[in-house]
Amino acid sequence: MAARSASEQIEICWGERRVVAELLRTERRSLRIDVRPTGEVAIFAPAGEEIDEIRSRACRKGAWIFAQIDTIAQRPKVTPKRRFISGETHLLLGRQYRLSIEQSDDPHVRLDGERLVVSARSTDDQAHCRRVLQVFYSLRAREVFRQRFDVVAEPFVRKGLKRPPLVIRPMSKRWGSFTPGGRVVLNVDLVRASPKLIDYVICHELAHAFHPDHGEGWRSLLDSVMPDWMSRKAELESSLR
Repeated sequence: MAARSASEQIEICWGERRVVAELLRTERRSLRIDVRPTGEVAIFAPAGEEIDEIRSRACRKGAWIFAQIDTIAQRPKVTPKRRFISGETHLLLGRQYRLSIEQSDDPHVRLDGERLVVSARSTDDQAHCRRVLQVFYSLRAREVFRQRFDVVAEPFVRKGLKRPPLVIRPMSKRWGSFTPGGRVVLNVDLVRASPKLIDYVICHELAHAFHPDHGEGWRSLLDSVMPDWMSRKAELESSLR
């Protein structure tokens, strides 16, 4: 990914509404606006673009920006912090599983009906149970994401896209990204979502290979490749926090 300088701040106005956005200068040639899952706004702008021009362009996107902020504000409350103890529920590929912690000298995870069974050296060591489960989720993410990526990428490849590299790693505020270097990055935690929502995130990011912003061209491309992408987006936003 291209190096970025320290961030600045810029105020975006739309009618009587105001929001202060983080402004990041990049080597990319186009302006990009992201509304993060927290409701924070980030603007990625070319290094040489004047601040007044950036502000003007961002304000013209005001209706979209505040619609995203309002959607986030209406989402269900964030899931309580996980304690990794027996009886807790955890999502995997869109399904709820009840956690069951068992003692074992061979740490591993297995699915048993509606139970997610974690075999750990100590049933009272929550940090250890968490690590064992994270390894399991990471392995499942790599298996499922690569399978779904191959399927979802096909219509983009037919449109001339050279299949980009796929990177799977933890991400703190996003489900995925398309880097300036042409890589698709997916948040390992997305493995909690159903396959159709994983497909949406992959499709969302691949469309950025053709359109770096979320403008009309990007939306039209998504409409042609995944006609129900908006309902999938809403489902993702309401089901995973």
